[in-house]
Amino acid sequence: MNHIFRTITLALSLAIGLGAIAAPKRSQLVNRIVNSEYALEEIMAKNETRIPASILQQAKGIILTVNYKGGFIIGGHAGRGVLVVKNSMTGKWGVPAFVSTGGANLGLQIGVKELDTVYVIMDENTVRKAYSGRFDLSADAAAVAGPVGILTEANESDDYKNANILVYTRTKGLFAGVSVKAGWVKPDNVANKSFYNTQYNAPEIVSSDWFEPPVEAKSLINRLRNYTKGDY
Repeated sequence: MNHIFRTITLALSLAIGLGAIAAPKRSQLVNRIVNSEYALEEIMAKNETRIPASILQQAKGIILTVNYKGGFIIGGHAGRGVLVVKNSMTGKWGVPAFVSTGGANLGLQIGVKELDTVYVIMDENTVRKAYSGRFDLSADAAAVAGPVGILTEANESDDYKNANILVYTRTKGLFAGVSVKAGWVKPDNVANKSFYNTQYNAPEIVSSDWFEPPVEAKSLINRLRNYTKGDY
């Protein structure tokens, strides 16, 4: 069983790694931004999955991902997304950096299914882990399902307040729970350098104030700013 588990994890890692060797076309990267924005829009569209504005106001960063899962008994997921970080001085959302995601899971159903997941990062240290190198949600951060809707004294609990990452997804059930515990995220610096035409990596891109937001990313940034203000 352990051998099979390691084999699937390695296969997923190789698949993502091989895809990152050649710089993707700009149109492909634009699609990744658009898909990430759509994932956020879908989660924010319903009260039962919506991230409260008060959470986004406290957040230090956010990872928007589109993953695909598959397998039987043992399976895995792999995907792409973007990381957006707040400027520590201004508190404004910055430009997106590209990330890869993955993981291996037990007890999945046969087939492949799309899973949109948003990871809201609540502290600076976890943000640094997210843009500096691969980090595992099970080992490097305390990730829990985040509160939804409008937070009030009546419905607010303490369950999430000590978490480093709050997770929001449109998919419920086994996989949604496992994805919190067994996923990983790492910067896709080949994509970052290609999209921004720079030699800088994710840390400089997301934390800087000198990268002009690309026109293709302005809609995502504006949407994040509006959601943070409570404009749904």
